[in-house]
Amino acid sequence: MKDPLDLLHVHPAADGSDESDASINLGAQDGRESSVSAEGGALVLRGDQSPADRLSLLVSWSGHTDAGSLSEQLSESLLGTLPHRRLASFDVDELFDYRSRRPQITFTDNRFSNFEAPSLELYEVRDALGRPFLFLTGDEPDYQWERVSTAVLQLVDRLDVKLVVLVDALGLPTPHTRPIGVTAHGNREDLIDGISTWGPSAQIEAGLSQFLELRVAEADRDVVGYTLHVPHYLAGGRFPHVAVSALEYAGAALELMLPTDELRESSRMVEQDISRQVAQNSEIQGMVDRLERNFDEYATPQQRSLLVKDDDAVPDAEELGAAVEAYLRHHDPAADAEAARTGAIQDLLGDSLKDPAGDSGTAAAPESGPDGAAPDGDAHDVPEDAPTEAPEHPESDPEEHDRP
Repeated sequence: MKDPLDLLHVHPAADGSDESDASINLGAQDGRESSVSAEGGALVLRGDQSPADRLSLLVSWSGHTDAGSLSEQLSESLLGTLPHRRLASFDVDELFDYRSRRPQITFTDNRFSNFEAPSLELYEVRDALGRPFLFLTGDEPDYQWERVSTAVLQLVDRLDVKLVVLVDALGLPTPHTRPIGVTAHGNREDLIDGISTWGPSAQIEAGLSQFLELRVAEADRDVVGYTLHVPHYLAGGRFPHVAVSALEYAGAALELMLPTDELRESSRMVEQDISRQVAQNSEIQGMVDRLERNFDEYATPQQRSLLVKDDDAVPDAEELGAAVEAYLRHHDPAADAEAARTGAIQDLLGDSLKDPAGDSGTAAAPESGPDGAAPDGDAHDVPEDAPTEAPEHPESDPEEHDRP
């Protein structure tokens, strides 16, 4: 059997600087060394790690369960604002079916350029307080899931990873005017108990995220996953709310401070655009009204927050203030949050009255509805007999979507 780690190409850092990509040099800002080094073509820990300093691994990739363009937004937010170093890349030619998901290439005048190849890469990243963690991101492989999962597990063992967190998103029949729901899963009861707003029992189509979580759990390693619920009529576009929620759940589980400021601002602007366009279309407004009624009827009455301490004491103002001050000292947000709005909102809503199922992470609801979906509802069916007119809904505060 081939060595699973043969799928990896390790990137050594030269002279303390990062590769030629556009990454932020890990350690250039504060002089700290990377926690992981490349020796003999393999990744190893640099020195002994105390239990408190053990690395965690965050996993997010585009593909089967990536509604709202979650993976792309996470990658842009983390790698665009935090110090990081690319540690390794997977051999994409071994893992991808180019004909099933054809890459994009640019043609200008009489020349081709900018071939956008698939990728799957491992980074070491440092959060806003300087704490290191690992980040595996890119495109979900088509082939060799077992070998990819084994390679990840060997890295988890070799780098003594203390916790693996996977985040993904599904398009489900929930309204954009209500908090984003979540289904929490894994073997760390303290990080999933009381978190889920919907926990069905059903047989579903597997993605690599689900397969990897299974293999990590079978290896007796700590693993949790958070599947966010994106309104099915927005699942095919860029939905910043889901990225904010994912970063907050992941940050709370990993005990990291992850950047959400730009995404929150984008969420507010997208929220206003969506509300404005929904108000102009009576059919969509009626559909949202029905989803709201279902949500309010079947929503989980109480949800535990990962931000609450073990003794159920909410962090006091002094603790929160200190954390915010430390975050602001390290944070350097990009000036243009407008870029996150690319892709017209009209495109998001254009197919809202059609079958929401597709390749963007939209799933059928088994047996009982998610959050506010009626138990006998079908996630593939837009509610029928929607009223032609519905009362105008006040714009909701997007931060209501973002509380883990």
